[in-house]
Amino acid sequence: MLVTAILWTAFFIINFNVAMMIPLLPFIQRDLALSPSEAGWILAAFPVVALLSNLALGPLIDRFGRKLFITLGGAACCVTLLLTAASHSALLIVLTRAATGLFMPMIGASIFAALADYVPEPKRVRAAGYVTTAAPIAFLCSLSMGVVVGGLLSWQVTVIGLAVVCAALAGLALTFPAPPPGSLSASGISWAMYRERLTSLSANPGTRPLMASYFCWSIGVYLFLGLYPSWLVQHGLAAFGVDTVGAVIFIGEVGGLFGAMLSARLARQFNNPLRLCAFASIAIAIVIQAIPWSGGYPVIQGAAYMAFAFGRDLMLALILGDAMRLVEASRRGSLNSSLNAVYQTGGALGGLASAWLYA
Repeated sequence: MLVTAILWTAFFIINFNVAMMIPLLPFIQRDLALSPSEAGWILAAFPVVALLSNLALGPLIDRFGRKLFITLGGAACCVTLLLTAASHSALLIVLTRAATGLFMPMIGASIFAALADYVPEPKRVRAAGYVTTAAPIAFLCSLSMGVVVGGLLSWQVTVIGLAVVCAALAGLALTFPAPPPGSLSASGISWAMYRERLTSLSANPGTRPLMASYFCWSIGVYLFLGLYPSWLVQHGLAAFGVDTVGAVIFIGEVGGLFGAMLSARLARQFNNPLRLCAFASIAIAIVIQAIPWSGGYPVIQGAAYMAFAFGRDLMLALILGDAMRLVEASRRGSLNSSLNAVYQTGGALGGLASAWLYA
């Protein structure tokens, strides 16, 4: 249970780090008098570097162990976040966010590989469900802390708070037991080994459809999230205040929490847990069709968004919880990092498509 709690903290950090910049950016722009282009670079610096870092880290994590990289990543991110809080120019913040993009994947690419290392397979889907509850909680906390703390105190307080949690994670990760026998790769690090890992994961009949499905999931989620809040404010609930829109999103994210928590129980009804993802995808597609026709009704919008969030986090728990059984233990870090790269690529494409479609 302690391992699950530590990995929950790690997944919370990963999601909070991404989400916090959205509410904090207006306060950073105000304090540092940033131009729109400078603000854009601050948002782009982390995901661009993180994508490359994820692709590079997988074989290293397999070679030297998940415990080591969670510890190093937590400590390094603590330093880069503190430097971000101390920055007084756009260039410095861009550089420190880029550095965070280098080290944060050390944590993210190790979480579900470590879960597979330390949690027996019969309990793994349930444990993954618990870990993924960190995502909706991080989203809720980042919005509230970003707006309230950033407005009443300073944007640096939120960043420093996350740095403290990263330091705590580094200390807690040291309590992990030694890696199980056979969980570390004995392969030397070379370009040939990187090429073999990447091509084998993309060609494997087990991991190929999983990665393609996760790619579609990422695009769909960010496509919807890029469209929905703007539509709510400008059209769907334009007659209501911002507090009503915030309440709809807050209540909806509670649905995501339940989706992650109930994923293991619901998956028991299927021979293959990933089949449940197919049914959840169809259900979400049906629910979303009702959203444009129920503008002006906060209760219906809240229920629809809750259904979306429930299915979204249900699928996230099932995909990540079931993925590690598809490869041998010494390749779990490579698969975890590849899935992170797939997620970031799909999320970026979904976000760009949402902006174009909304326009």
